[in-house]
Amino acid sequence: MSVEITSIKAENAPKVYRIALSDGRLFSIKTIYLKEDFISCAAPAAVTPFEISEDKDAELRFSCACLRAERAALSLIANAEQTCVGLEHKLRARGHASSCVKTVVDHLSNIEAVNDERYAGLWMQSRLSLKADSPSKLLAKLCAKGIPCRTAQKALKAALDFETELALLKKFAAKNRIDAESLCTRRQRLKYEGFSAEVVQTLEEEEHG
Repeated sequence: MSVEITSIKAENAPKVYRIALSDGRLFSIKTIYLKEDFISCAAPAAVTPFEISEDKDAELRFSCACLRAERAALSLIANAEQTCVGLEHKLRARGHASSCVKTVVDHLSNIEAVNDERYAGLWMQSRLSLKADSPSKLLAKLCAKGIPCRTAQKALKAALDFETELALLKKFAAKNRIDAESLCTRRQRLKYEGFSAEVVQTLEEEEHG
């Protein structure tokens, strides 16, 4: 049985249309999620019914599913900054198909609605102001959130100037009783924790006046 599009109405959002089909289906689609935009050219609000193939019907259903996933994603983004990997996981957990999720997150990344570099920078600034984690632990925790390693390293480098790193080292040393260790052991541990030799030397000089 052939299916016809009987009505196309533009909604109050760019490239979003309300589609009515001859089999009674009524749904919204976004044309950016179509392989080829065969909807915009058929607007305005009322059209002469025209038949669509099974492939075009499938495209419309996919676009509709993507639009639902996009709206869910934007709701999550409005509540808090997201990572690409984290957003994909949350959308799949809410029942959105993996194919739609990947397409939507790629689109939102392209328009920078979700941005791993921005997330990494904000997260790093927040952790540095609140926690006494070492540089190595900060990187590990950020990468565990799905941030690519290079992006995490870039965010750490941007946030950790000399004075900030020295302040972090002092907090870390106080929290972990680093002053109770031998000088050689302490240097080895702090190197392992990602602190630079310059800030370690500065701390030692301050301690010994």
